[in-house]
Amino acid sequence: MATTGSIDVNLDNFGDMVNNSANLGAEVTGGVADQGDLIGLAIGLSIAIGLLFGVVILLLAFIVTLVKKTKNIKSA
Repeated sequence: MATTGSIDVNLDNFGDMVNNSANLGAEVTGGVADQGDLIGLAIGLSIAIGLLFGVVILLLAFIVTLVKKTKNIKSA
């Protein structure tokens, strides 16, 4: 037995969802672009602090090596 009926597909909801997604993407990329200078500054500071710690550790290792060599000189 065949049935008859109609299906109502409302595409407005899909259109609204696509528009909202596009607006959200635009807002997020705009926010990241606005904060780009601060992000670059944070990356630069992180690299500079890392290099500074590296230099301090290198100097401490050099001092320890120098002290060991002077102890060897005294004992010889």
